[in-house]
Amino acid sequence: MKGSRFSATRLALAGIGAAISLGAVILSFYLSNLSLSLNILAACGMLLPLTKKYYREAVLQYVAVSALGGIFANIHVLSFVLIGGFYTIAAVAMHNKEPKLKWYVTYPIKIAYSCFVFFVVYYLTDILFVNFEALNITIEPAGLMYFVLNLMFTAAFLVYDALLLWGYRYAIPIVDKITKGKE
Repeated sequence: MKGSRFSATRLALAGIGAAISLGAVILSFYLSNLSLSLNILAACGMLLPLTKKYYREAVLQYVAVSALGGIFANIHVLSFVLIGGFYTIAAVAMHNKEPKLKWYVTYPIKIAYSCFVFFVVYYLTDILFVNFEALNITIEPAGLMYFVLNLMFTAAFLVYDALLLWGYRYAIPIVDKITKGKE
C-alpha cells in the first residue's frame, strides 16, 4: 500500500516542474516572438519528475499544465499538449524502457507521431500557416507541398527529440545532486 501513495518529495518536484511549464506556456501566449523558446522551457519543466523516473507525477503535472494552460492560453496550449508534455513523457519512457528498445522500433514511432502532430497543427488548427504567395513559391500539386513541409517538420522533430534526450541525460545528475538524501 505504501508504494501506491504519492510522496511529498515527488509532488514537490512535479509541482516545481508544473510551475515552470505553466509559466512558460502562458508567457508563450503573450510573447509570441519567444513562443518556441518558451515551449522548450515548458518541456524542460516536464523533465524534472522524469529525471527521477516519477512517471505518475509527470502525468499529473502534464494534466495540470494542459488544463490550466487551456484556460489561460486557449488553443495555443496545443504545442505543449502534443510535443512539450505528452511527447516528452513518451520519449523518456521509451528511452528508459527495460529491455532497451532498438532504434528501428523507436524511430518509426517517432516519425509517425511527428506526422500526426504536423497534420493536427497544419490542417486542423491553422496554428502553422505558410503564405506561399508572399514567398513567391509555387509547387504543384498541393499534396507535394504538404509532403515537403511534413518532411522538413519531421527532420526538425527528430533533432528536437535528440536534444530532448540529451537534456534529459544531462539533467539527471543535476536533479540527483539537488535532491540527494530525499526519498
